[in-house]
Amino acid sequence: METLEKTYLEEIKEAAREGAKEGVIECKLRRGPSVGAGILSTVLGKILFAAIVIAVVLFAVSAINPFPKLKEQLQFDNGASEHDLVLENQGLLGYTAADFAEAVLGDQSKLCKLEVLQQEISDVGTLTETGLGNLKIFSKTQLITYHGTVVYTVDLSQLNRHDFSLDDEKKEVTICIPHSQMEPINIQSNDIEFGDVEKGLLAFGDIKATPEQMAEIQTEVQAMMEQKVLEDNVANDADRFAKLAVWEMFQPVINSVTKGYSLVVEFQ
Repeated sequence: METLEKTYLEEIKEAAREGAKEGVIECKLRRGPSVGAGILSTVLGKILFAAIVIAVVLFAVSAINPFPKLKEQLQFDNGASEHDLVLENQGLLGYTAADFAEAVLGDQSKLCKLEVLQQEISDVGTLTETGLGNLKIFSKTQLITYHGTVVYTVDLSQLNRHDFSLDDEKKEVTICIPHSQMEPINIQSNDIEFGDVEKGLLAFGDIKATPEQMAEIQTEVQAMMEQKVLEDNVANDADRFAKLAVWEMFQPVINSVTKGYSLVVEFQ
């Protein structure tokens, strides 16, 4: 009897051990899908979170609108005709253009009063002091030679796009500039030469002129110089030099935009 009980007990224990093994196996089989589902759930959660963040950012961007012209910039507009010269136009794929006026006008250091001619000029004034009865025998005369500098400039500061034109057939870029202008003649005090005083037989001493009288003489001589410059047509020479100076300054700029185009300088 005792032996049967032991045998029966052993069978129960064996059955229990077998059941435990099956339970472990079942547990392991159940844990496998559970772990995979957890990973999948984590990935989907991250994707969902990222989508929510992107949606919030897009909403914020549309709300504050930091790029008000973005829609306008995304609209197709070839715009090639707005440029001076279209080198290549591929429509939707874009174009290559050259702007001569923009290149010239972009260098503000060159858009100023440009000195094109400087010339030395001289003229003579006479200082006379009469004596008793305005008789020549009591009179004194002195020649004063004034040396001045006449300068012609051309003002490029007011140039704009309307002063440019393009001839594509001749491959010429024309720029229209103002005529040269004469600046006030500059007479330095150390450029004034006083000649000897010519005296009548009964005239004695030097001529004593007041500062006001000297300034009046200088003003008169300056006017005479300006008239002499006009009569000598110095302005024509100044205009010729103006064209040359502007061409030398801006032809390299035209070359930098595109090769094969020459600059022509005309007057407004």
